[in-house]
Amino acid sequence: MRVIATTLLLFVGMAQAVANDEAIKLAVAPELIGEENLYTVEVVIFKQAHSGKESETWPADLENIEFSNAALPMVNDGEPLALNEELSITTFALTEQANRLAKQGYELLYHNSWLDQFEPGAKNTTLLLDAFGNFEGTLRIERQRYLHVYPSINYYPNGLSLTDEPAETIRFEESRRMRSKDLHYIDHPVLGMLVLFRPVDAVEMEVTDSITSAQTPNAVN
Repeated sequence: MRVIATTLLLFVGMAQAVANDEAIKLAVAPELIGEENLYTVEVVIFKQAHSGKESETWPADLENIEFSNAALPMVNDGEPLALNEELSITTFALTEQANRLAKQGYELLYHNSWLDQFEPGAKNTTLLLDAFGNFEGTLRIERQRYLHVYPSINYYPNGLSLTDEPAETIRFEESRRMRSKDLHYIDHPVLGMLVLFRPVDAVEMEVTDSITSAQTPNAVN
């Protein structure tokens, strides 16, 4: 209980830091101009500073996570954002919160943000992967009256081998109802997750003077 209480106190401070976030303006691909129900999704996954792993019993016969419908967020190529493309790190909203977690002894496993669209009734599944093999999983997001998230993650305390079965697997599987612009914390004895949805006001890409001049033919004297 002490681990959970400490994390919750830390989370309260982080939630206050983003409580007044309004809809953000992003330059998006032309086909998204005028579209509604656009959001950025930002996710931070971390390992608890004081794990409650030893006090829990972890099942060995876990059902497989369904990856077939999951899409990996794509790296943006510098053009206006398309759906499922990652935001620039400079536009992340939770950088301060992630840094605060790291300073408090929490191990950051994942931090990413991408553009998505959630029409009423939408069911989108994002693939969450750790490049170092510490975890793999999905984040299913549904739009009902509210946004609902369903993380399903396998965490491997000893890492993941390409050839051998993992020595131990800890499952992080939850469901939460969420409001946009509110920072949400999902707790677990070993892991923790921060999730933030921000509504997007789509804007066209601004053309700078330098780009305009580069595209204008030289005048003939």
